Amino acid sequence: MKLRIVDYPETHQLFTPLPKLMLYNYFAHDEIHTLDGSMIPFISWPDGSPCIPANAYMIKLRLQSGRRGAGPSRTGSKGGTFGQYAGEISHLIRFCFYNKINFTELCDDDFCQFIDGLRKETKINKPAQLRRNERTINSIGKRCLDFLIQVGEINGLPKLVAPNGNISTTTVNAVHYRNGKAYKRTSIHHRSLRTASAKKTRRPIAEATIERLRNAIDEFSTSDFLCNRRHLMISLFEEMGARRAEIQSITIDQIIAASKVKKPIITINTLKQGRTGITRELELSAPLIDELLNYIRGDRRAIVKRCRIIPDHGFLFITERGGRPLGIDTITTEFSKIRHAAGIEEQACAHLFRHAFCTNIVTRLISETQALSPDSFRQTMMTNKMLAEHAMAKSGHSSLESLLDYVDSAFRAKSKYQLIIHNVEIAQKYENYEKRKKRLRHDFKIGKFTKQQFIERDEQLDAAMDRDLLGRPDSENT
Repeated sequence: MKLRIVDYPETHQLFTPLPKLMLYNYFAHDEIHTLDGSMIPFISWPDGSPCIPANAYMIKLRLQSGRRGAGPSRTGSKGGTFGQYAGEISHLIRFCFYNKINFTELCDDDFCQFIDGLRKETKINKPAQLRRNERTINSIGKRCLDFLIQVGEINGLPKLVAPNGNISTTTVNAVHYRNGKAYKRTSIHHRSLRTASAKKTRRPIAEATIERLRNAIDEFSTSDFLCNRRHLMISLFEEMGARRAEIQSITIDQIIAASKVKKPIITINTLKQGRTGITRELELSAPLIDELLNYIRGDRRAIVKRCRIIPDHGFLFITERGGRPLGIDTITTEFSKIRHAAGIEEQACAHLFRHAFCTNIVTRLISETQALSPDSFRQTMMTNKMLAEHAMAKSGHSSLESLLDYVDSAFRAKSKYQLIIHNVEIAQKYENYEKRKKRLRHDFKIGKFTKQQFIERDEQLDAAMDRDLLGRPDSENT
């Protein structure tokens, strides 16, 4: 048997989310009922022609009852979870296209070769480093198997993917936990897929890495606006532990309203909760409020005035040229630019700040509950519903198990809080204060401020710290 070639070029993305799409749902009482399909990916073959089986699979996913009838997430410029699924089956689409195999002609050996090709692929800029780990390969493989099951159903081939079928699979039963309750989950398995070598880790960004990012911002930013906007981005991700889309959607009205109360809080829409309309409240420190107001009244106002934006759209983060709302992908690009400028080899994306934030939440709870081991802390969280719900509300997690993924890293970091100060809430505020003090001194040294401006901002920072630590209200904000 002649082996087929498994190497193929990934020249471009095969799917495009459709911003406005209404799908036919059902017909009843002489009326056609439709379904919102906005941001569902439209998938093509590498030559640009529509891939009808793949698009039928996207529609099937939309009709599923997950997320209370909403289907997988469709947020973001790439279609959210829908975009992830489209990207996963895109690998199989390329494999079949370049090897001239119809989906219905795939056999067990073909699927093994497909998975082996994913496993052997290396990074373009780092040929010695593999492009994917086993966890990613498993995710792609299982998604493609699910896609091929539908292909078989549509074409009247129930044995295309099945036990002892053309692509021979087995069924694996496992017990999972959600908020302390056990439930059974059945998944499909193929012999080409391996068990992931390790549990998915939640690695927080290191303090030294954050400092390198901030130093790089000062060195490579081409304008004061870009420099200040990038620093403010890091401050928000660092102190709020929010996701990119949550940061991107913040408005100036929210910030101004929060600045007028003694305990500044903004309400953001929580993503990945399985349904819309879920929000959580995030407390803003006094120094962060001042940093935000300085940006709104200075850098942002200047751009809005120069670009003649009437009426103002109200989003906090805007582009330097045009004053348009900053997109989610632009935030990702910004962090990539900063990381490259800092010469950081390891990952340093926006989401790692969220891992650090969640790790700090768990660390503080460990100190407060005086847990002696990771297992004893997990047991406490499983049995104390009030404590668990409080922590999940702060972190924005929909399940306790996702939050508990941070326990091991939190135990490694808990001594930091115990040695610095007993009151961990004060410790966190004081740490943020010291970071701003350090950055203020750095900005003064590089000539960013005059002596008088430095004194004014230093006094402003001290006053904000007093409001945080002593609960003293700001006369201008109350």
